[in-house]
Amino acid sequence: MGRPGVGFSGLQTGNCIGRFAAMDSCWTYETVTGVARGDTPADPLESLNHAFEETKRAFPKAGMIGYIAYEAGFRWLNLKPRRPDGDPFALPLVQFLVFDELVRGAKVPTRSSPSVAGDPFFPDQYHRLLESPHVRRTVDRSDYLSAVRQIKRHISDGDIYQANYTQAFDIESPLSGREIYGMLARSNPAPFAAHLHFAPVRMGDSDRGPRIAFPTVEVISSSPERFWKKRGEFVETRPIKGTIARGVTPAEDRLLRRRLVASGKDRAELLMITDLERNDLGVFADIGSVQVEALRRIRGFASVWHLESIVTARAPESTGWEQIMRCMFPGGSITGAPKRRAVTILRELENVPRGVYCGAIGWIDSRGNADFSVAIRTMVKIGSRVRVYGGGGIVADSDPDAEYEESLIKVAPILRCLIRE
Repeated sequence: MGRPGVGFSGLQTGNCIGRFAAMDSCWTYETVTGVARGDTPADPLESLNHAFEETKRAFPKAGMIGYIAYEAGFRWLNLKPRRPDGDPFALPLVQFLVFDELVRGAKVPTRSSPSVAGDPFFPDQYHRLLESPHVRRTVDRSDYLSAVRQIKRHISDGDIYQANYTQAFDIESPLSGREIYGMLARSNPAPFAAHLHFAPVRMGDSDRGPRIAFPTVEVISSSPERFWKKRGEFVETRPIKGTIARGVTPAEDRLLRRRLVASGKDRAELLMITDLERNDLGVFADIGSVQVEALRRIRGFASVWHLESIVTARAPESTGWEQIMRCMFPGGSITGAPKRRAVTILRELENVPRGVYCGAIGWIDSRGNADFSVAIRTMVKIGSRVRVYGGGGIVADSDPDAEYEESLIKVAPILRCLIRE
């Protein structure tokens, strides 16, 4: 099983007793007592939940922490999986660490809403970061603008109302994942910060075909967005749409805050996604229980302002966490509306898989309670290479140049931590 590690806001863990990893129907479950492998047509979440239920018989307080990659959702949307050859950041679609005990209540970062930006970014600063010899872009500026224009044509043609386009950067960094996580926690604290360390893993049965091998991987996240939370029968989601940089002075900060609140484009974008999340919750929730508790409220973080909604529902007692995940995944705020068509268009336009980015990172406890973030402001580290993503929602009146700059504002705090010159 190797030497796994985890850091997760709001959680304390006991001893790590297992690790589950899956790629489509191929999965492996390593525990302190041995290794189980499977290659069946079962849903990977079904296989994971079965393994977890078996573990709870021996460890009644057991819990899991891990991720579900964005591309895992293709299965639940009835889309063909994406299999690009030669991607150095290929990793399992589902991966969780299992602990003998999971305790909520650890300290969560509190410096999420300073009066002004702690160390603001200006366009010339983050453009200089991108020009570093340690950074390789997977999409140049002209291609990004072209993709945004293509999405706008799809919107004009009535195919979709909104889509969330992303780009990726590959960076050489000597820093360990734990060092990066610590730096982000200090400079850009977030309520769903996470650091996951997974040892190498192999999946598959050599008698049935070649085994799939994955290297050591670290996932570092500084996400501000809750995907969904379950406490008993209560389920909540908090989609975020709308972003603007923090101001340098209190006066400028208030001005930018008001500008975001008044933005017709951002307000419309969040309204569409809020409605999408209402529909996703309605698939499994008790009839009449879906409620919008807050619509377009402003949230302040270290480097940006965001708009956020809160939608709640009541789930039948028999509803398991894996059922909720299938209905909600991938999140509407990082796909678009209608979801399936938006995902199909984005798959054609984005030149590298998203992987953990825009998937979900979170935990499940022994009672079936769960809490997952949308894996934005999230990177993957394999060896000395780190892949960082940034993007934003495109609607009919989006300005391609402004969308490009917004994507850079989101990744700038991460780039500054990684590039030490």
